[in-house]
Amino acid sequence: MWRQVGIALLAAWLPTSGFTTELGASGQATPEITGSLEGERREWFVLSHGSDSNASFVELGDDINIDITGSVDGEAWESDEALSISLTVAEEQLTNAVVIYAIGTSVSPPLFTSEGGDVAVTLTHYERTSQAVHVAGKIEGLMALQVALGEPASLEEGIEIDVAFDVEAQKIEF
Repeated sequence: MWRQVGIALLAAWLPTSGFTTELGASGQATPEITGSLEGERREWFVLSHGSDSNASFVELGDDINIDITGSVDGEAWESDEALSISLTVAEEQLTNAVVIYAIGTSVSPPLFTSEGGDVAVTLTHYERTSQAVHVAGKIEGLMALQVALGEPASLEEGIEIDVAFDVEAQKIEF
């Protein structure tokens, strides 16, 4: 639950304009997260502005905590339909993952979450430099609906997720 609150606070803090995405060879923004929700094709963009990014990591002891937030708009942050992925990696192995799909105008319930769901998150690539982590992987399964903070998520109204991500996260310095 605290991770969800942290993601919501991060989303509220992020500016709503001035962010950019990487442009592909065609000059179009390239999504870093692609796949499907409930069988419908979807894509999300990781926005950045200078050293600020919607993909970042911090070191906590031996753990690397990576937070990625994908926006459906490649040019401006919008929390509506955002996909947030929080990963904890220790010794280059994934030890924890939480995935949240925002269905409202903020990253707070109601939302779909992997907590209480049946979701598998796997890493296919992990590479770290001093200031960046390149991480790629797959998210598959059934996400549960959480209606309100403090209430358990339910699979009764869950949604299927099948997405791949390929993101470079920037180190946050305090």
